[in-house]
Amino acid sequence: MPALTGELGTLRSAISLAKNGKGTEAMAAASSLDDPVARNLVTWLVIRSAPNDLGFERIAQFLKEKPYWPTQSTLRRKAEAVLYAEKPSAATVRAFFGDQAPLTGPGKIALARVLSASGDRATVAALVRDAYRTDDLSESSEGAILSEFGPLITRADHKARADKFSYKPDPERAMRAAQRAGSDVVALTRARLAIEKQDPNGASLLAQVPMTLSNDPAYLFAKSMVSRRAGRNEEAAQALLAAPDSAEAQVDTDEWWIERRLVSRELLDQGNARLAYKVAADAASPTANNYRAEQAFTAGWIALRFLNEPRLAAQHFARIDHQQDHPITLSRAAYWQGRAAQAMGDTGTARGRYEAAARYSTTFYGQAARARLGLPQVALRREPEPSSQAKANFDRIEVVRALKLLYAVGDRDTPITIYYDMAWRMEDTTHLVLLAQLAQANGDARGALVVGKEGLAEGHPLDHAAFPTFGLPSYTPIGNPVDKAMIYAVARQESQFNPRTLSSAKAMGLMQVTPAAGREVAKQTGAPYNEARLMSDQSYNVQFGAAELGELVENYSGNPLLVFAAYNAGRGSVRKWFARYGDPRDKDVDPIDWVECIPYSETRNYVQRVMENYLVYRQRFGIATPMPVAAR
Repeated sequence: MPALTGELGTLRSAISLAKNGKGTEAMAAASSLDDPVARNLVTWLVIRSAPNDLGFERIAQFLKEKPYWPTQSTLRRKAEAVLYAEKPSAATVRAFFGDQAPLTGPGKIALARVLSASGDRATVAALVRDAYRTDDLSESSEGAILSEFGPLITRADHKARADKFSYKPDPERAMRAAQRAGSDVVALTRARLAIEKQDPNGASLLAQVPMTLSNDPAYLFAKSMVSRRAGRNEEAAQALLAAPDSAEAQVDTDEWWIERRLVSRELLDQGNARLAYKVAADAASPTANNYRAEQAFTAGWIALRFLNEPRLAAQHFARIDHQQDHPITLSRAAYWQGRAAQAMGDTGTARGRYEAAARYSTTFYGQAARARLGLPQVALRREPEPSSQAKANFDRIEVVRALKLLYAVGDRDTPITIYYDMAWRMEDTTHLVLLAQLAQANGDARGALVVGKEGLAEGHPLDHAAFPTFGLPSYTPIGNPVDKAMIYAVARQESQFNPRTLSSAKAMGLMQVTPAAGREVAKQTGAPYNEARLMSDQSYNVQFGAAELGELVENYSGNPLLVFAAYNAGRGSVRKWFARYGDPRDKDVDPIDWVECIPYSETRNYVQRVMENYLVYRQRFGIATPMPVAAR
């Protein structure tokens, strides 16, 4: 522990001031600290929360001297905002950016100002237009850009900005840009915003959009939404297929993929698999890695399981692992490549692909592949034991010392931000193991989980760290018994062991218990219900979450896939899915397909993640009963 024992109170106060946006006061308090690590920690926090109080020069100095401190991208973004506001010399601006491109709208404009003075009109125009089209500029920043660089910004730029913030949606930004673009864009934007918030007038507003925009991608996107919600899915598909597939035309290819996914699945449910496939397969490539993988998977899955075209399916599945490196994605790709090869009668290739998936035994599809191969479904790797020299070197890392200071003052939130960044950037397995051990030594299940998950994602053997067996309090069971593995599996996904988690749907605490579920548990068990305690009392929260799981276990004869689906989406949804897709407990229903048929993207992912958690935790807690998830 750094020699700060007598100064922890001062550090605690400085951290609190920094987190509350009082940067000047925080820095004043930190100035009396003897430990330079403590002072750097406060400076780092002030840059993140109150950068204007520090000023550009001091922020730039910190970035130069401390390039290994976490969240460098965030720090640079903060620096760019202050740079824009302070308008330092051209030499200062050029020196700050060097050969690095600006990350923010204010940064782009700050650089454009300097380049404009030197006559680089082409670069200036590119920077200004990019900032205006894509960045979350405030109203005052928009006005400043238009005042300073107005002639460079075209109607097309205003239209693109209106489109971007109609996808998000951000009504104020969208309408400001639309009004600058013209009355036709105003009509389209107003209709789109109404449709996004499911205003009943949305369809009629769309009908009032001038015909000159009837082939505009934004119009076609809105038309698809209206048609889909009205159950006219073929019409929605035609609108999507009529749009150009370039990223520039669509503005937000991720949102376009989400809409295509919804339409494709509606078409599947209606029995129109051929059109469902086309809607999925012809999508412009999304920007986000997970959406790109999902798009390739969806097209391949439909081709294999609904069109019986395994060769076509294999081509789509092969695209997934060419662009991804996450174990969850790689195992899914390999498993379905195996299924496609098996459908073509190529048993050798099928086995090879199942073996590739089986390497990832902490993932849903890795476990499914292992079941097909007759292997134990989970094979956890042991972390290497760091040497005493490695431990000494690790303890000398400045940010590690900062983590220890945070724990010493009782801050258990800031370490999570640091763990995410360090675990993502660290390449040495031993350092990752030591980082996880630091979290474990401080009883920080959230921190251990973050380090473990990031380590697994980068290929490191942090299987045990990624599935902490601590972090939940003891509780008195009420209702039907539930095994410990199931409770940990759910908590790991629901809250990541953060007892203060509160969702937009008012799901609360470690087990994300909703008020409705809490009242139902109280009714069924006779336990007293107190909504406030679901947040304030961790044991009470786990008690009620476990009781809800117990009811579902009894209701679904212990089938974990159904238990987890109902815990996330409700029993009513599961009943609907029985009617549409059958009961995965029946021998003629493939449980893997049943999960992939779930129409809610969140629930599909949830069931897979909690199921993989469950099998790992069964092993970690010594519950040996096999839980097969392989297709029958």
